[in-house]
Amino acid sequence: MKNVRFAIEHVSPSQIPNQKTKLNALAALLSFALVFCAGQTRAANLLINPSFETNQNVHIVPYGWTRFAPPTAQAAGNYWVEGAITPHTGTSYYKEWGACYNGTNNVAGIYQDFSSAPGSVYQASGWCFTRGSDLLGADCYLWFEVAFFGTSSNLLALYKSDPFNSGFGSDTWFQFQVTNACNVSSPVSTGDPFFTTYAVTGGVSQLIAPIGTSTVRFRYAYLQNASEGGSAYIDDCVLNLVSGPIPPVISNLLPLNAIFVNPNDGLSFNVNSPGGFTINSSAIRVVANGTDVSSSLSVSGSASSKNVNWSGLQSNTTYTVSITATDSFGFSVSANTYFETTWVGTPPVVYLWEAEDFDFDSGTYINNPSLCSAAGNPNCYFGKVGVEGVDEHALGSAPNHIYRPDDPIGTVASGDYARKDHLTAGVLDYRIDPFVSDSWLNYTHDWPAGTYWVLGRLSTDIGLSGTITLSVVNPDTTNDLGTFTINGGMGWTAFQNVYLTDTNGNIAAITLSGKETLRVTSGANLLANFFTLVAGQIDLPQMLNLYPNGAQPFQFTNTLSFTVNSSGATFPANSIKVNVDGADVSSYLIITGSASTKNVVFPYLQPNAIHTVLITATNSLGHGISISNRVDTFSEQNYMVEAEDFDYGGGQYIADWFPEAYSGYDPTPGIDFVHAPVTGEPLPLYRPEGIPQEPATDFRRTNFLFFGATDYHLAFFGLTDWANYTRSYPTGVFNVYGRFAGSGDCSMYLDQVTSGAGTSNQLTARLGHFEAIAHGFQTHDWVPLTDDGLAAPTVVKLGGVTTLRLSSGTFNPNFLMFVPASGITLKATRSGANNLVSFPTQPGVTYRVFYRTNLTAGNWTVLTSVFGDGTTKSASDSTTSSQRFYKVVSP
Repeated sequence: MKNVRFAIEHVSPSQIPNQKTKLNALAALLSFALVFCAGQTRAANLLINPSFETNQNVHIVPYGWTRFAPPTAQAAGNYWVEGAITPHTGTSYYKEWGACYNGTNNVAGIYQDFSSAPGSVYQASGWCFTRGSDLLGADCYLWFEVAFFGTSSNLLALYKSDPFNSGFGSDTWFQFQVTNACNVSSPVSTGDPFFTTYAVTGGVSQLIAPIGTSTVRFRYAYLQNASEGGSAYIDDCVLNLVSGPIPPVISNLLPLNAIFVNPNDGLSFNVNSPGGFTINSSAIRVVANGTDVSSSLSVSGSASSKNVNWSGLQSNTTYTVSITATDSFGFSVSANTYFETTWVGTPPVVYLWEAEDFDFDSGTYINNPSLCSAAGNPNCYFGKVGVEGVDEHALGSAPNHIYRPDDPIGTVASGDYARKDHLTAGVLDYRIDPFVSDSWLNYTHDWPAGTYWVLGRLSTDIGLSGTITLSVVNPDTTNDLGTFTINGGMGWTAFQNVYLTDTNGNIAAITLSGKETLRVTSGANLLANFFTLVAGQIDLPQMLNLYPNGAQPFQFTNTLSFTVNSSGATFPANSIKVNVDGADVSSYLIITGSASTKNVVFPYLQPNAIHTVLITATNSLGHGISISNRVDTFSEQNYMVEAEDFDYGGGQYIADWFPEAYSGYDPTPGIDFVHAPVTGEPLPLYRPEGIPQEPATDFRRTNFLFFGATDYHLAFFGLTDWANYTRSYPTGVFNVYGRFAGSGDCSMYLDQVTSGAGTSNQLTARLGHFEAIAHGFQTHDWVPLTDDGLAAPTVVKLGGVTTLRLSSGTFNPNFLMFVPASGITLKATRSGANNLVSFPTQPGVTYRVFYRTNLTAGNWTVLTSVFGDGTTKSASDSTTSSQRFYKVVSP
């Protein structure tokens, strides 16, 4: 990583303080007060998706909400968005049951955060329900609450509703208002070691944000007592802003948790300020797959309402996108989405049929059925009934028949990601459920003539395996064409694209022409959403010997290389494309080999960095493949600090480190570490004291293999915990990466002890912020150290003995890695109203240019990205600011 800062500053006589500037400051203060008043509102529900109408009938966290649960909660999740009973309003509600771990109390639920100002006034409520046939346990209860936090995420005030339990009654919706004030200095145990609430001190009619407030949180919490069962439902949640400035809102986000997305549709959303505050285009940030694409956004609209589009989507790619926007008042809003463009890992679909659209009335079929969720459309399979032994063979009793109510085959909402055709038609997506062993379904169609591969969109539960056989139905027999197989599922709603394979495990090619009947027969454990035909591309190119391939960390290299070949076809000129970190580097490729086999080398891959690589290759028959990988080129020779090897004996450290060197060395509480123990946490396995440690199932580095040592990470690291790491650090400037695991949105800070090291009176300075969406408590990944804007990497200057500190964390940290950061020489000039920042570049390398107006405070903002070609490049900044600092990083 390469960094440099440059300052451009203009000072005029008018900036010298005098009486006139004091009057101007007073006028500015009055102007601020007027803006503040103009941005206030009354009785506006801030909650996104408060009635759970978005992403209905799916086993996912509802859009706009964030889930919380103890780290030992069941992996499959204890929640569902459904409409099986009559909602309070609309068509769906949120259902939750106990998180079920260790036979102790547990608290789980969902929440939303919003920017807030001191003095803002709120009211909050929600509706609750428990079903008589699945009654809440006698000691289980739920509540709604509103919390106010300061800039350091410190809890300032908390208000709660009365608790709801089965004693209020069943099969009826009850509204609960948030009216109970709590004393945040009086914690109350819930019996859950990971969740504490606070004592109620009295009743209020309004919830007032105290001094220091920066965030307000609306939260729903469900407490399961020990192993008592039952479930609870909530609907129509409300967080009304009665008075105060209104935070901005992101709406109309597309695509939203979807598959089969046409990349030409792009990404689009609206962001507006209901309070009328200005939203500058530069304050809208979009990060796609870890790359900041904000400089490529197309933004239109008024000062306080922006329409945003990004047209940089690639086909055959999965996207995780995070969006943030900040208004002129300083309030922020964020949103996230996951989607897959057509066609991830598969050729384009030629023909698609829904699993629930099986034959009816003894072989009757509809070639191009309409999508519908209600009766009345004769061109739809809704409500159709199959004939046993002719159209279907149903075994067992299916509890739900939502799509075909009078048919014995179970049809329920799929829970899969959205598809554009269903959204456009405004209908639900369905799956076959259950699909027990030896059950079968017939699909008769006038199939398009051709040779095809077949994919099933299938799922099975965590750890289960299953099969479905595809056959062609002849007058007297059936002929098996192949089998769909999943070995180890990820959940009943975690659908996968599964190829039909033959007995040798190869993709099976089937030939169809005109009317035929295909049959799917269950081998147990698989649920079907839909099936597709894709062109059987026998001459599809193959990719070999890709390096780095992302299969493991530490693939240290400055070269990307691979081989592609194609049987019976050639590779025309310019048919092999490579994109690195969002930049097309195809013109820098070195390609050798024969007409049908190409050896490809990109010699400018930056070592010691994380890269996103997209490779496409298309042969002379028009058949192509696309590979998208996230890889790292880090060296194991980088300086690393193990998280489990924090100081001992009051600031002592081991100079000649080796794996497990700190085994048995006792740290001193309050000097070497701080940890707030929680009930149920494991005993330290590696060191007898300190923050708990447990074996890390991360990639085993060379020195751990050499010593035959166990690699540990820290577990149960809490928000008030910290650990010190005194070392004789190498001299230089470094980018820092954490190798961390966790669950959900996790964060952690890196600080430096500036005085008092080895004593109980230590002062620290913040160096940076680690934050990422983590995917499992043993799923480790790289997390860069950035400023609080989470975009610009932070450079840390080290040399000699010093003490660093990991603090305020929700990650399971494994180790820190320090990557040398080499400088880039910048030159800045003024051209009219623009600042021109120039710097030398390397071929095929992407550079990001950042700016901020204060050298020591504030977050860096992306100005633009520049693609290097070996020449000096310039970035232009049109600004009226009297002062600007710049930083250039690569990649």
